[in-house]
Amino acid sequence: MRTWKLALALLVGSFCVGLFLVFQIKPEPFRDALIFFPLDPTASFSEASSNIEFQKIEDEDEYILNWSVSSLLNQQAYLRQDVSLLFEDGYLKDMLSAWRENTDTLQLEKEVRSDDSGHYQVITFHHAELHYPDDVIKSAQTLSVDELYVIDSPLHPLHSFTIPATEEDAESKRILDYILSQQQLYEWESLLEHYQLAKENYSLIALTDLAKYEHEPLPHLTEEETSRFLGGLWEGLYKHYVLGIARQDGAPLSPIGSTVPLILLPHTGDHFFILFRTADGKPVQLLQTITLEDQ
Repeated sequence: MRTWKLALALLVGSFCVGLFLVFQIKPEPFRDALIFFPLDPTASFSEASSNIEFQKIEDEDEYILNWSVSSLLNQQAYLRQDVSLLFEDGYLKDMLSAWRENTDTLQLEKEVRSDDSGHYQVITFHHAELHYPDDVIKSAQTLSVDELYVIDSPLHPLHSFTIPATEEDAESKRILDYILSQQQLYEWESLLEHYQLAKENYSLIALTDLAKYEHEPLPHLTEEETSRFLGGLWEGLYKHYVLGIARQDGAPLSPIGSTVPLILLPHTGDHFFILFRTADGKPVQLLQTITLEDQ
């Protein structure tokens, strides 16, 4: 199982990149930047959704998932931009992104092929850039998530669910959740030790758990500070994770196959860390300052 293969990969030599290493690539349809501006109190999303659904069985060993993202702002924006990340069993499987000028709506859709049992998690950052006279620029933002369990068992036909309806599905969910939680715990402990970070000084938050902080503040932050933090976080993630991970030789590395980013939010201080491993097991640490006031 890939979970245990990773444990062997963790013995591979270490490698570090900082968030302030700057590079630029433009894989279409990705835009070269996602920029956070002070939030506009008049702009809000009337619709924002992410969906991952089982579509069909392709053959005995493969199936197809349908992945869709939709968002609607309450007004036309100078720029609308959505970026969606799909994780399978704690690893980045694929990315979906689009941007369009002078619109309020974005809709994205993609078919994803996979096999075997798996736990799929989608998190999407919906963003808008609004321009006003005198060079005033504001932002609007929100998050959406979805998840899906696919069970491929020799005892039952291949099927999927979000909420288990039977005892067998509940047990399958429990097993997949346990494997993922143990895998992430192992990763987190390993990364914290590698970068000599004291766990007791930080709140540890998986990127896939961020959506709940749309409605409650992050630890040690107010709701307003949380909104600004989330905007700045996704600006950095987009530039230094989605567009590619900077290597020491300057060449960008695709994030596909990397682990779910772990966010380390300090109990006090003006910075935070993002930790993850690349597909080949190399540890990565991104450092970003916290801006709690509108600029």
